[in-house]
Amino acid sequence: MGEDLTFRFFLKSFGCTQNLGEGENIRQILLSSRGKEVKDIYSADVIIINSCAVKTPTEDKLIQYIYDCSMTDADIIVTGCLPKINPDRIKKACPDAILTPPNIGKSILKYVPLQLTNGETYQMARLPEKPVFYNEQPLSVIVPIAQGCLGSCTYCAVKYARGWLQSYSLEDVFEYSKKAIKIGAKELYVTAQDTATYGKDNGVTLVDLIKKILENEGDFRIRIGMMSPNHAIDIMDDLLDLMENDERIYKFLHIPVQSGSDRILELMKRNYDAEAFNNLIKKIRTRFPLLTLSTDVIVGFPGETNFDFDLTVKCMEKNQFDIVNISKYGDRPFAASSNFNNKIPSDIKKKRSKHITEKVHAIQLARNREWIGWKGDAIILKDTHKGNKFARNNYYRPIILLRGNLGEKVSVNIISSSRSSLKGDVERISPQIAE
Repeated sequence: MGEDLTFRFFLKSFGCTQNLGEGENIRQILLSSRGKEVKDIYSADVIIINSCAVKTPTEDKLIQYIYDCSMTDADIIVTGCLPKINPDRIKKACPDAILTPPNIGKSILKYVPLQLTNGETYQMARLPEKPVFYNEQPLSVIVPIAQGCLGSCTYCAVKYARGWLQSYSLEDVFEYSKKAIKIGAKELYVTAQDTATYGKDNGVTLVDLIKKILENEGDFRIRIGMMSPNHAIDIMDDLLDLMENDERIYKFLHIPVQSGSDRILELMKRNYDAEAFNNLIKKIRTRFPLLTLSTDVIVGFPGETNFDFDLTVKCMEKNQFDIVNISKYGDRPFAASSNFNNKIPSDIKKKRSKHITEKVHAIQLARNREWIGWKGDAIILKDTHKGNKFARNNYYRPIILLRGNLGEKVSVNIISSSRSSLKGDVERISPQIAE
């Protein structure tokens, strides 16, 4: 690109934490390559849409957004998972769009501002050169540790886009985390399609990686991203020991169950049963009763009976999850379940979703009430849209405060709670403030 070449770009990312990180990587690359970011699509020379394709409603929203962008004079680049999963639908919405694979990194410069034809050979990005901060949360850094997974879930299309597991080297991730902490990160979001599989292709483990990151000095926190139960079982004892010995690891785990029915789990090809999952959660809860536990559930999977659904509800009640991501099943391109018989009518899926949501909300409300009266430290991470402060304690609990500065560690007293957060009073502010 010429020294005097400048261009205006608009970038929007959708989807998971890893995809958001890859979008921020693109933003940094464009800004360091004489790009100027603009705030609306009508001012842009080029629009980059970093897409997600995990659910049908998400895809529908994206297609509409791509169509809206096609009404501008800008060139359109669609990256992320959707171009590999449903390119024809993108081309129908915007025939001139250039489609790229996910995690494109510096290869974006092949298309901005002089776009080339599809079919270009791509050099897939590894870790970005600079740590990638959330725009809305500047003290939090996404730390990608791998691409792809080892599963073959019948409902999933992301595997087609991301492929099989490719772990980044332990040293590369360590150096990346070191840079992030050096420039002020207070949270490291360790993320992958399945963090528990990290290193199964290069002879190390997620526990080895977390130990290495903890060699960094500083008052930061590590949030470990989603892990499949069958792989989490292999490392959980060592991981819980590590959590117990170092407070810099958030007491937080994201372990998707998807269904409480063994029959449905087998149809999903999840490679565990309900008993194994429940025993795993029992082990975690025994060690850390207050640990924030997140899970995912799919309702209305093909062939799901009322009995199967009731088993999933009982799983929610038994394990008392703090965060539950509920999805109504939908067919996805390349997913084996799209060809299954006994599809569940949409009105039944809607009723089941409503029922389990109400159960989950009651659990969340009760779990958060247990925190009233708790006193301890929290780190202030961002401002809320209402002008308050958003903090988290070591158990990853969101706490709303009335005062404090970004990056401060504060001593708080929890005085009330809602279903989604806690409210606290600041009793003491640490003199250590993030620069």
